[in-house]
Amino acid sequence: MLQLLSLKDFVIVPSLVVEASSGLTCLTGETGAGKSILIDALELVLGARSDTGLIREGAQRTEVCAEFDVTPRVKKWLSSAGLDETDIVILRRTVDIKGRSRAWINATPVTVSQIRELGERLVDIHGQHAHQSLLKTSYQLQLVDGFGGTQPLRLAVREAWLEWQERVRLLNQATQNVEQQQAEAERLGWINELFDELDPREGQWEELSKEHSLLSNGAEIVSHIRAAADSLSQGDVTAVGLTMQAQTDLSAAAKFDPELAQYEESLSEASAILEDISRDLSHHLDRFNVDESRFAEIDERLSMYWKLSRKLHRAPEDLFAYRLEVKARLEELAENADIELLEENEKRAKEVFLKRAAALTQARMKAAQDLSKAVTDEMQHLSMTGGCLQITLPKCEPWAGGLERCEFLVSGHAGATPRPLTKVASGGELARISLAIAVITAQITPVPTLIFDEVDSGIGGAEVVGRLLRRLGQTRQVLCVTHLPQVAACANNQWLVQKETLNDVTTSSLKPLSEEERIREIARMAGGLQITDATLKAAQELIESAKRADETVEKN
Repeated sequence: MLQLLSLKDFVIVPSLVVEASSGLTCLTGETGAGKSILIDALELVLGARSDTGLIREGAQRTEVCAEFDVTPRVKKWLSSAGLDETDIVILRRTVDIKGRSRAWINATPVTVSQIRELGERLVDIHGQHAHQSLLKTSYQLQLVDGFGGTQPLRLAVREAWLEWQERVRLLNQATQNVEQQQAEAERLGWINELFDELDPREGQWEELSKEHSLLSNGAEIVSHIRAAADSLSQGDVTAVGLTMQAQTDLSAAAKFDPELAQYEESLSEASAILEDISRDLSHHLDRFNVDESRFAEIDERLSMYWKLSRKLHRAPEDLFAYRLEVKARLEELAENADIELLEENEKRAKEVFLKRAAALTQARMKAAQDLSKAVTDEMQHLSMTGGCLQITLPKCEPWAGGLERCEFLVSGHAGATPRPLTKVASGGELARISLAIAVITAQITPVPTLIFDEVDSGIGGAEVVGRLLRRLGQTRQVLCVTHLPQVAACANNQWLVQKETLNDVTTSSLKPLSEEERIREIARMAGGLQITDATLKAAQELIESAKRADETVEKN
């Protein structure tokens, strides 16, 4: 559940901190006051696409922060993402004027995709134009799958479909391009024989090149090592000797000036280090041996690499990887040459797909039946008495989503024959059906916070809509942007969004309303700017009516 939301320099909001409550909270205010700004802010902090237009004019960046309670589902995600499990989770998002966006979860920097994944487990937002998506058959099928929890089956079907199509491709390729594949197999076979002669190994080119460089410069390396050894301890005047002499001199001086003792000690350490280096160089010279036969062997091996490199137009260091590619392709071509095997693989992949698709069909049929009944029941309370929704799953050619499409059939009143939603539903009916679906699917979703952004727009029977949302608020935290007094009256809490202009600067603010302030705001919504005793009384009656409806439900 959302506990706290803070905004800084967001659109026309300089600064805002608001604490959220459980139940139904309605956001109201005059048209253009900025009621949807809070929704936009939540969408941003939940991973929506950033835009510099969200930054308040004159500011350098905007910042949105949201604090939520942690559910078991959220805790599981935090653990899988390698983030600390806590009792609360804080999401933070910033956007600066250069368009740079940054995101944090519990003070840990994360990607926008990560904060979006977490956001999907915290909040579900239903926009005011969501009902337009209901006209798309693909969206209708998504609703059925979501309601029935069939997504795992659908993913399995898609996986089987892709495997089947790949087998179909290989079979078609083998039967249609026989001569071309034979020619390719002969060419790659010749290349493979060349590789057999060289037999390149992983990392061998780099190792041989390093050893070749070492052996080819052996005389110069020995000369430099000996010169270094002479300078350290082998010559007439050496670094070790000079260091020891300096140490002796400072030791004598330190008898009179104790501060010089520290330098004497440092020279002693330096002398020891120089002697160790001199000794190690001598041992290295003893071990160093320029093996002429080994040098010739490596030189010949590198020449073979270069010859094959030029012949195949590949860099010497890439020959090993290229050999693996050639082998893999030869194996694939050999498999493709066996038409019977390809046909058997294609048949087997098709059977797997059909089996999974049949299981998905059964699950969808049950989900479609249950969703149809649930929406039909809600329609009776949304000014569509006698109407019904029938979800059909007509068969179609196999596709990645299964063996059927989806179609919503609706009748707006008793006795009417259900027809496709796209052909018979008016704007108001479409909005009511969309709201019914949103409420029903919200009841089964594990997401604790639901937001409705003017979903009541164009819907008659506003009081019924409000009570529907209030009922939903008994099990979920519900935030609703509304301009209807009947809906606002059903809220457990109400926030007033106000806009004011001072010195040509427009700002928006939010204020939680007391019970008395709610009455005046609902009266304004119902009667306009002119608030009378009658509108105040009517507003109070709306609020009391919503409370009485709660008591009736509890008794039943």
